[in-house]
Amino acid sequence: MLYDELDKTILYQLSEIESNFKKLDATKDAVHDLRVSIRRFISYLSCLKKYLDIDPQIIQSAKFFLQSSNTLRDLETLIEKISLLEPFEYDLKPLMEHLISEHKQQKINFQNILNFYLPDFLLKTKSMVEQKTHYKEQYTNTTFKEALQKALKKQSRKIKNIKPKKSNLHKLRIEYKKIRYILELYSKVESESKTLEAISKLKWLQDKLGYIQDLNAHISYLKTIKTTDSSEVCSALIKTLKNILKQNRKNIIFALSFFRFFQISWYLQ
Repeated sequence: MLYDELDKTILYQLSEIESNFKKLDATKDAVHDLRVSIRRFISYLSCLKKYLDIDPQIIQSAKFFLQSSNTLRDLETLIEKISLLEPFEYDLKPLMEHLISEHKQQKINFQNILNFYLPDFLLKTKSMVEQKTHYKEQYTNTTFKEALQKALKKQSRKIKNIKPKKSNLHKLRIEYKKIRYILELYSKVESESKTLEAISKLKWLQDKLGYIQDLNAHISYLKTIKTTDSSEVCSALIKTLKNILKQNRKNIIFALSFFRFFQISWYLQ
């Protein structure tokens, strides 16, 4: 039934968060992997909140971990993008040294936050599952499949009400992530070729929207750098990134005009 599967899902996602935390210094994509595992956890609880009686502090804590690593992740992707721009019209070495130094400090800050807060978060959430304090009696006869179907239908309606325009791209990215994560859960309950095809399309769209969000974050960050020896480099980079952003944003808004009508009726029958 619903809560047996939901508890397994929550516990598995907690184990993913804990595992990725332990590997934070071991792999290149460790920060990204940890953030994804946290984001999935938040999406599951948010989209299925109708069926859950959960202390709001649990979700707030998970969101806090994400927010605490935003600058760290932005720096990682900015460093990657700049390394791909060489050769460039200016010497990028001073700026890269600044970014790498800042990245190192941000990672230390994030690790300190996790070391202090993550163990209590994991303990509190696992205790909730073990004691079954999050159950709602009126849904004990609901199946996991039914709950996922309703969550997908609700999320689909929510997306369709968001107009695909410049000011909504980040919001759409967040909402498409949620529907993809829930759809991936659904595929484990009832695997169909159309489900896997939809997940693939959503992944493509999510990556495109993520690239635009990264560019926006990089431009904003570069504007904050005040060092004299990097001012001209930052101005040139901002100009380059703005040009890339403009074209990519135009393309994704065009694509979204089709994606917003994404139908899920074939598995809601």
